[in-house]
Amino acid sequence: MKAVVLRRHGGPGVLRVTEVPDPRADPGQVLVRVEAVGINYAEVLSRKGLYGWAPKRPYVLGMEAAGRIEAVGAGVEASRVGEAVVVGAKHGAYAELMAVSSAQALPAPAGWSVEERAAFPVNWMTAWVGLVEMGRLRAGDRVLISPAGGGVGTAAVQLASRHGCDVLALAGSDGKLERVRALGAADTLNYREPGWRRRLAEVTQPRGVDVALEMVGGDVFRAVRDTLAPFGRAVVAGYADLDYTLWNPASWWRAWRGIPRMGLTRMFERSNGILSTHLGYLLDDPERVSGVWARLTAFVAEHGLRPQVGHVLGFGDVAEAHRLMESRESYGKIVLRV
Repeated sequence: MKAVVLRRHGGPGVLRVTEVPDPRADPGQVLVRVEAVGINYAEVLSRKGLYGWAPKRPYVLGMEAAGRIEAVGAGVEASRVGEAVVVGAKHGAYAELMAVSSAQALPAPAGWSVEERAAFPVNWMTAWVGLVEMGRLRAGDRVLISPAGGGVGTAAVQLASRHGCDVLALAGSDGKLERVRALGAADTLNYREPGWRRRLAEVTQPRGVDVALEMVGGDVFRAVRDTLAPFGRAVVAGYADLDYTLWNPASWWRAWRGIPRMGLTRMFERSNGILSTHLGYLLDDPERVSGVWARLTAFVAEHGLRPQVGHVLGFGDVAEAHRLMESRESYGKIVLRV
């Protein structure tokens, strides 16, 4: 089969489609014929050697895909063959075939394109876990999403607005902000414009923010942190500003300084706090994952929500997909059609 194997760290040019042996479905597994792959920022960090959760090289990159079950291993119902599924995994999605635990091959939402299916599992489950399971979202809450223009952000804007929340969306371009307003954001703010922090303070006062889903880090996180109301929760689901060079100590300091954090004294004084989530670690708890999936998909179906697929590229354009994501100019989800 064709796959993208990460053999060395580096720029997007290290990503090439190559031939590797076909996997097989071991007991308890299913073999999925991949039709589309969702690109995630974690894979950019893995490619650079900056992602601690990545397995030992060489390995096939990719955390989510959409396709159909082609074969099943012992202990899995044969009736699952032919089922349309979406897959969340630690790696292996940048390939024509992937073998995963049957619990990781989740029923695909009906009536969606294969690109929408590939755009759904990681981003939407991250947004749901951050806002609902951890942020304890309630109707009437003031919710801040940063950044709002990517895969997780566009999901979060839709979920929060349909929960009856007042959504403030941050992004790095006016074009992205225009699009997220159409998804339900009541207020928007460009964090690349001069004076944006003063404007953020004005917009969020005197009430403050009840729930913030933050994925940029650095100065953006610090500004968002300062908007939290009493009992407010900042949920960190990423650190897009993370960038350091292994042989450049000055870059280590910048990366360390930008890590999202809150001091205990600050939390005491303001009666608010910080939480964090990494969806990958939940994969070891299939019962919890299936519960989250059931609640998420039921809510999405009830409200007619859809993933925002901003860019569709061919499988051979995987390097270009990574360049696009690193540019921070993409909107919604980047998908590779296999």
